[in-house]
Amino acid sequence: MPPIESRPPADSAVKQVRAASRALDIIETVAAGRMLKHAEIADKLGIPKSTTTLILDTLVRSGYLQRDPLSRAYSLGSRILGIAGRYLAEMDIVQISQPVLSRLVIDVDESCFLVQAEGNEVFVLWREACKRRLTYTFSLGERAAITETAGGLALLACRPPPQWDAAFAACGIRDGATRRALRTQLEAGGAGGVILCTHGQVREVASLALPIRNSFGEALAALSVAVPVSRLDADLQARIIRGLYVARDEIAGQTAYQRRA
Repeated sequence: MPPIESRPPADSAVKQVRAASRALDIIETVAAGRMLKHAEIADKLGIPKSTTTLILDTLVRSGYLQRDPLSRAYSLGSRILGIAGRYLAEMDIVQISQPVLSRLVIDVDESCFLVQAEGNEVFVLWREACKRRLTYTFSLGERAAITETAGGLALLACRPPPQWDAAFAACGIRDGATRRALRTQLEAGGAGGVILCTHGQVREVASLALPIRNSFGEALAALSVAVPVSRLDADLQARIIRGLYVARDEIAGQTAYQRRA
C-alpha cells in the first residue's frame, strides 16, 4: 500500500502563508523606508511586535535584511542585492542601456535613469549619477506614481488615450486643469516628442524622458534625465533632448527594439 502523503492542517497552512506575506511586506517596507527600527516596522504594518521580532530575526539570519549594531535599524541585506543582480542580468535592455547611460551622463553632465512601468507606477531599472549632486535621487528599484516623473509620463503616453483618465484617477489627480495639462503633454509624447516634467515627486527637480519601444510599438522602458530646475536653461534643455534621442536610437540599434515609424 503506497504511503499516504501527509499534509499540514489547514490552519497551519494559513499561518505559513500569512507569515510569508508579512515577511515580504517587511522587506518592501524596509526597502521603501531604508533604515527603520523594529517598532517603526511593526507600527507601519500593524503587526504584533513579538511576531515582527521573529520575522526580522529570520530575515537577518537568511541575509535578506541586515541590522546596524549601533542604531539597531534594519536595511536590505546582501541576498536581496544578489537577487536584484540576477534579475537585472536577465534583462537585455538593462545590459545594453548601461554603457549608453554612462555616455549620456558624460554628454549632459546630469543624472540619467532607465525606468519601467508596472501598473500605474514606475520603478528604476538602472541609473547613472553625475558628479553634481541633486537634492534627491531615486535608487534602483525605487517607485513613483506614473504621473510624477517624465519617465512615467513617457510610458503612459504610449498607452491608448482612454487609459489616461484611469491612471490620473489612480494617482489621485482630480483637478480638471491639471488633467488637461497632462493630456497635452501625453499627446506630444505619443507623437514622438520628449516629455518635460517640472511638477514631479521631488520639488525643484525637473526631468525629461523618451520611451523605448519594441517592433510592435509597445513601450518597454523609458530613458530619463533629472536636473535641478535652477540649472535647466534653454541650452541645457536642447542638449538633453538631443542626447535622449541619440541614446534611444543607440539602444534600438543594438537590440530588436525598434522605433515605431
